[in-house]
Amino acid sequence: MALERVLLEKIEKWVHKGLISPEQADSLRQDETEPEDIPRAHRVKTDEILVYLGSLIIFLAIAFLLGLNWEPLGSTARILLVAVPTVCMLALGGWLRGSTSARLQRGAQALWLGGCLVSGVAFGVIVYELALIDCSKLREVGPSHLLFVTSCLWATGLAGAALILLSTVTQSIVFHLCGSATLLTFVGWLGYQLVSFSSFYKNLVLLALGLAVAGLWLALSEWLLSRERKDLIRVSRMFGALTVIGFTLVLAMREYGQLWQEAVMASIAFLADLSFTIASVRRQSQTFLYSGAAGLLVLITYLTVEHSTGRIAMPIALLIIGALFIGLGLGTKQLIKRVRKSG
Repeated sequence: MALERVLLEKIEKWVHKGLISPEQADSLRQDETEPEDIPRAHRVKTDEILVYLGSLIIFLAIAFLLGLNWEPLGSTARILLVAVPTVCMLALGGWLRGSTSARLQRGAQALWLGGCLVSGVAFGVIVYELALIDCSKLREVGPSHLLFVTSCLWATGLAGAALILLSTVTQSIVFHLCGSATLLTFVGWLGYQLVSFSSFYKNLVLLALGLAVAGLWLALSEWLLSRERKDLIRVSRMFGALTVIGFTLVLAMREYGQLWQEAVMASIAFLADLSFTIASVRRQSQTFLYSGAAGLLVLITYLTVEHSTGRIAMPIALLIIGALFIGLGLGTKQLIKRVRKSG
């Protein structure tokens, strides 16, 4: 509101100085004071929400139907139960994609959302029934089994193709979710393969893998920025930041045999959080700022609680750290001004 008032005052000055005509001033005032209508194509309606919920419920229904009736169903019935809905949802979504109606295109998004999710289940069931992968240790390993890794990878590839054909925020979220599921299942599978490694070096390998995938998400956001796809940039930045912050924090909170190993992992987490906080200024990204700040808060709180033995030491340490951050936040702008003047 303050910015609007300042602009209206400037319009009055421009009229007095003869820079613009009274008619132009009236037009500017009207554009500034009238609330901007949301474009019809971007309005969220009840029927659209119902379509998205319906797609997700279909996915859950198929998953529960398989889980609760796995033994009574035969091999052919299991495959058909997941393959037919998958093909129908993807085919119908492809048909609606070519429509000029925004509502029907949203329907295509919802159908492809459900189709990509169900396709992962369908791929896993088909591979299991045809015995294409050894599943003898499936119950023992659980979600870290290679069957889940390949199923998530298949869904990621399909979601990526859907994103290329229909570049929307919905498809981008599905693609990143499937990619993140692939990363997590692969990390679990790799953890079983590196069982002979010490926990520190194994976690370093897992951390490197997580950072590599996060780098891909962030590289994708930069590519989208060059293509001026601002609607999709936030999704890639959010998943990239969450991947980095999540991996560094979780691995920093693990127990290690030696103190220097804990210090290394905590330092990596601190540097990652600090890097996103600094990058938020350079990129003017609230996603980076909130992610970095939240990561720092969680890490500092954990380290303070974990290594504090007194009742007073922890609150005092948190107070000092909080005061330092406030001081940095308030003094950074003044420091930059002084540096520029001295330069």
